[in-house]
Amino acid sequence: MEALLRKSAFLYWLIVSLVVLIDLFTKNLAEAFLQYGDITLLPFLHLVLVHNKGVAFGFLSEAPDSIRLPVLILTPLIATTLTFFYALKNPSPFNSIVMGMIGGGAIGNFYDRLFLGYVRDFIYVSYKGLAWPAFNVADASISLAMALLLIRWLLKGQ
Repeated sequence: MEALLRKSAFLYWLIVSLVVLIDLFTKNLAEAFLQYGDITLLPFLHLVLVHNKGVAFGFLSEAPDSIRLPVLILTPLIATTLTFFYALKNPSPFNSIVMGMIGGGAIGNFYDRLFLGYVRDFIYVSYKGLAWPAFNVADASISLAMALLLIRWLLKGQ
């Protein structure tokens, strides 16, 4: 059992590290190349540079720092702690990977908030007047992990 816990913890932190590294690398690329303007990759996929001071969809971006900052600092720390312990309590490669994706996404955006005061979003999807707010690799990692958890729950009832 102890070996299984070590493997789960290792896989969790490996995924966290990969997500954070890829997230910060792509954010730095976006910062370097998108300062000159937006790039259209496909008719529905654009690269834009957005500095988001809030959370998802810009929520809390206009809130005073006394309200916004505690939420933005505590949430990723709590999310990372909870996902790590969930992965250990329910050791499996699937749980370690999806919880690591959530933890890595939380840490990637936490880094931006802590050192920059905002999160760098750069992926923008829109089609015929329909648009999704700009996001980044950390956001995509969290969303994909949640989708995988939902699919697993729907298929297996777990």
